[in-house]
Amino acid sequence: MVSLFGHSVYHFDVLTVWFCLLAVSQAAYGCPGGFYGPNCSNTCPDTNCYCHLETGTCQGCKPGYQGYLCKSACGRGYYGAECQQECGHCRDLSQCVNTSGSCLTGCEAGYHGETCKASCPYRFFGPDCLHECNDTCDGCNRFNGSCDSGCNPGWQGYECQDACDTGSFGDNCSKTCGHCRDVNQCSNINGTCLTGCDVGYHGDLCKTPCPYGFFGPDCADRCNDTCDGCNRFNGSCDSGCNPGWQGYECQDGNEVHPECLS
Repeated sequence: MVSLFGHSVYHFDVLTVWFCLLAVSQAAYGCPGGFYGPNCSNTCPDTNCYCHLETGTCQGCKPGYQGYLCKSACGRGYYGAECQQECGHCRDLSQCVNTSGSCLTGCEAGYHGETCKASCPYRFFGPDCLHECNDTCDGCNRFNGSCDSGCNPGWQGYECQDACDTGSFGDNCSKTCGHCRDVNQCSNINGTCLTGCDVGYHGDLCKTPCPYGFFGPDCADRCNDTCDGCNRFNGSCDSGCNPGWQGYECQDGNEVHPECLS
């Protein structure tokens, strides 16, 4: 069918439906950002505003802006909706993005993340938490790296720079080394005797006396079979002899009398 103006009636129907759909869509969802008016064909005059759907007047500021017609960015140290959010620990607050709070030049000592609001994780410190704590520290101060939370086992001093004194080891250097063959070779961390035990003792820490029948360094020597045990330090038979033996070292068998043979 053709209208009086020579246009297809079908063509008019399609346009009518299209404009109806546009009107419904505009009413339901509003114009895309930055536009207003019939068919959302006008550009909002104030770019930092949410403009009225029909008139284009400023109805409120986009995040990061404030003031008359939203012409002013948030003040130093603030960002976001209505400039109500406080910037994090930016290295330079003037470089805090007014819309998102991102710190463009990084974070102050002790903090990390895009907005510099997260504290350094364990064992890291300094600007942007880029520095690792001293290995001898039990963590460290997240701002300057000092070992004010204490030392790992085996270390002492303000910066945990000194090993435990000779003969001590462990947490706060509070434990005493065992009977190491060389006390200078007692591990400052766990007390292990690195060159073995002095006479009369055995075990990693050299704190366990020799068991019955053994003596010497690391209890590696066996007592004389004729001894009833022996001195764990030097192997002497000072606890007595087994039956049938005598002498200081139980080296002599008992004398056999002739009448015992008849």
